Amino acid sequence: MDNFKSFNDFLKEQHGQVSPPAEEPPIQKTETPPAPPEKKKLRESPRRPRLKGKAYAAGGLGVLAVIGLSLFFLPIPLGYIDLQGTEVLTTDDVIFEGQIRQPVNVLQVSSSNLEERLSKDIRVASVSVSRRFPFVLEVNVTDRIPLAIVQDEFGYVFLDKDGVVMDSAQSIKKVNVPLITGKRLGNMLLGDSAAGGELDPALDFLNHLSPEGLRVFSEINIGNPDDIKAYTRDGITVKLGSGTDMAGQARLAENMVGDVKARGLSVEYLDANLASPFIKLKK
Repeated sequence: MDNFKSFNDFLKEQHGQVSPPAEEPPIQKTETPPAPPEKKKLRESPRRPRLKGKAYAAGGLGVLAVIGLSLFFLPIPLGYIDLQGTEVLTTDDVIFEGQIRQPVNVLQVSSSNLEERLSKDIRVASVSVSRRFPFVLEVNVTDRIPLAIVQDEFGYVFLDKDGVVMDSAQSIKKVNVPLITGKRLGNMLLGDSAAGGELDPALDFLNHLSPEGLRVFSEINIGNPDDIKAYTRDGITVKLGSGTDMAGQARLAENMVGDVKARGLSVEYLDANLASPFIKLKK
């Protein structure tokens, strides 16, 4: 039996009833749901600096600010003072007169204020203060040098080239600078000026001598304004008249004295007259 049929089917065929073929259930089509619309990609905004980085930067600036303030205000040693040109002042003098706080911090020192204070020292003729990289305060001082000695009411005073009283003494023994004689000053105090009066011709003469010439002359007498005389340390008298041109007469007198000494002449006096210089020999 190739094709087996059930008994019910057999009966139905016998009675002419053929069962229709079973219909296959309809296939339901599944509709594919529409794809959701594509989301537009948002443009990524540039990343902001991290808050952490900002905090580090702010902290670094704060540290630098604290260090800077410390250098300017706290007593921290920094740099040094370079004192030049003087044989009288010391670095301790500069610190004391400049009222510089110790330990020395050159960033805390006002150069203009220090310059002003040092200029008031009677031993100082001129001063300049400048800064040199990195932390050097350069102080250049020109010493006030005595040019002459003159008698005052209570003793003797030392004058510089401008006639300023820079020192005083009750008596003098060994003199290294020329004396101005023939006139006596009143009570002179340190810092007073004797310039602008009868001493001017003498100061003018001495100011126009060379350093060697200053060592040659020991005195200039202005007792008679029309017959001013200078004296060398070995006793030679030089007549200067009324001293109308002391600059020229000083150079002439110095040359005449040098010539006399070089030739070994014994002279009674020299006349440093610019129009007709004269040498009076001893008989």
